[in-house]
Amino acid sequence: MKTKPNVVLTLLESLFYAACAAVVVSGSVDTWLRLVPYLAYVLGLIALSLLITIILAINRSLSFSSRFRAMLGVSLLAIAAIHISSQPAVSSGAVQPYPASPLFFLYYGIIITYAVAGKALPLLTVMALCIGGETANCLVLGYFQGIFDVNDPLWPQSIATRSVKPLLSFGYMLCAGIVPYVITVLQNQNGVRPHAQQKVPLSRQFEEAKSVQPAAGPAAYHSGKTSLLLVRQDSEETFVEEADLGNILSSVVYFMSRNFKAYSALGFIYDPVALAFTLNSFHSTSLSIIKDIQIPLGKGVVGKIGVDKKSFISGDLSNYTAEVLYYSGISPVKSIVASPIISDAKELLGALVIDSQDPHAFKNEHQDILRRFSHLAAALITNVRMRLYQERAAKHFQIFYEASQQFITALHLEQVFDVLVAMAQQLTDHTRIMALTASEHDDACTVVKIRGPSPEINEGFCFRPNTGLYSYALQKRKIVNVPDFQQSQGKYYRMAPDEAANESIRSLIIIPIMGEENRPLGLFSVESDQPNQYQGEMETVLFTLVSNASVAITRARLYYQMEMLAITDGLTHLVNHKHFQTQLGKEIERSRRYTRPLSLLIMDIDHFKSFNDTYGHPVGDLVLREIAKCIIEAIRVNDIAARYGGEEFAVIIPETNEQRALATAERIRTKIEQRVIESGNNLLHVTISIGCASYPDHAATQQELIENADKALYFSKENGRNRSSLYTKEMAASHN
Repeated sequence: MKTKPNVVLTLLESLFYAACAAVVVSGSVDTWLRLVPYLAYVLGLIALSLLITIILAINRSLSFSSRFRAMLGVSLLAIAAIHISSQPAVSSGAVQPYPASPLFFLYYGIIITYAVAGKALPLLTVMALCIGGETANCLVLGYFQGIFDVNDPLWPQSIATRSVKPLLSFGYMLCAGIVPYVITVLQNQNGVRPHAQQKVPLSRQFEEAKSVQPAAGPAAYHSGKTSLLLVRQDSEETFVEEADLGNILSSVVYFMSRNFKAYSALGFIYDPVALAFTLNSFHSTSLSIIKDIQIPLGKGVVGKIGVDKKSFISGDLSNYTAEVLYYSGISPVKSIVASPIISDAKELLGALVIDSQDPHAFKNEHQDILRRFSHLAAALITNVRMRLYQERAAKHFQIFYEASQQFITALHLEQVFDVLVAMAQQLTDHTRIMALTASEHDDACTVVKIRGPSPEINEGFCFRPNTGLYSYALQKRKIVNVPDFQQSQGKYYRMAPDEAANESIRSLIIIPIMGEENRPLGLFSVESDQPNQYQGEMETVLFTLVSNASVAITRARLYYQMEMLAITDGLTHLVNHKHFQTQLGKEIERSRRYTRPLSLLIMDIDHFKSFNDTYGHPVGDLVLREIAKCIIEAIRVNDIAARYGGEEFAVIIPETNEQRALATAERIRTKIEQRVIESGNNLLHVTISIGCASYPDHAATQQELIENADKALYFSKENGRNRSSLYTKEMAASHN
């Protein structure tokens, strides 16, 4: 019943404005108005004052009819002002070109004002009035008169000239309205959408709920509000699934804004890591809410209730030192009610706030109602957290299952570490991930796998046990979890005392990889450029993944040992004859493909049979082991040493010609000649003879290369022993 007088008043006022504008635009008073040339500016000032009224009305809780009357009045007055200021000069009989009124800016002021306010319907109405009024103004002035006169030889140019400018003007109006409106809508995504209040089913549900008095006791009240939340979630396909998990409090804030006559209603989520309240959702008539603001615990009204864990109400904020921090500039509010959101386990989850521009706007019953809203918000946050926990648990289970399947098929350490790193990348945010292996003899650690930027540490980096964090985790068999390494960088170091600093490391977790009998196999570390990333649940998740990987690493090591037993001579620990033949074939193929030289050494211990008969087979085995050590010490890492058979040895030397190979042979021969072998009280000396041949200079096939190296060895034995000989064609003739 109260809306009918407002509707009638709005209709009468609109008709009055329309009649005034129609009289002016019709040209009936043009002659009289020319006598007062500055009258148009008077109307412009009136329109400007109405424009200011609109701006103030948008940010205040005024009725729609008041806003509409102000909008309609300023639009029609702007049309009249433009018509008046666009009149042709008295002395001129020609029609003035397209109007260029000094008051034309009023159109853009009106349009941009409503666009920035984010009001779609008034914006479209204003733009329609402005464009329609300007078109009528042009028609009355005769601007389009004769534009389609085909008898005029210049009529095409006339159409182009007189059509482009109005169209450009209308285009400018559209851009002035649509662009700010889109920006405003995008910037207000975190708030409750304006059109959400216009949904009829939702408003009807809310009005019906208001008409039903809640039963006595807080439980019944909570049940009624909770059912409304569930209805809203069902009707809008659940806000968690439809939009953004970050907008978790949007439904609670929406109903707060409907229950209280508040200037703003806001919901905050508490971040225990940052020790701050983050604005999660809001509904406000103000445009100065700071979106995504973080209010530190203990600071301002919101921060204070987080410390006290009690609700706060103020009829006059000027009596308090606590500040309202979520508005930009000076806070416009005088009254405020804030309530903490606390779970059943007494955990601080967030805060709900309502405020008003009027002093003493809220009473104690409002504080009680907001406290009940906070109970609803606590249940909602708990439910969403439980859902997120279940989703994370399901995701982690899926990753663990995939990891276990891949660990089963990973037979080599390289494959196991690839799976471990790949799964860790899926589980947590990170900057760098590293896997390290521990030596079985001295606990030295070697970095074998790195993922992520690593300017100061490379794969293959090795460090000895010391007092660093990595050594501590390895020796104590304990997880090292550093929340912020930058705060401890002067106190602790990671691997070595003189290591290069890395300013990007904040969070750091180091997990030992344990094998059987609690023996450390290596370390696994994850780093992040953000602090507090691996506390609590994430530490447990990463430890579980590493524990699963430790079984695969143990199995891979056993598999490696089995492989080594299959290709290694048990006495000398050099590769056996079978593996020697396989590797020689691969190296010959590589030499042929890349046209690189390849050399082969075959060597034999001088007089080993008589030596063995004199000192016995155990001493003979000792001699074989010592010679194998001398060979390994004298060759390069990429060279392949093998026990060829009995007292014979062979060395494959890739990418080496015959002269350099002969130098290697001499280095081996000299080292063995100088080695003193201790056996009881005996100090023994042995010598060897060596034959050398190269591919492709001395042989075309694998078998031919072996035969020619053997011929060179035979030449060394026939010519005094304890010498190295390079194959020549003469050796082949004499051997035959």
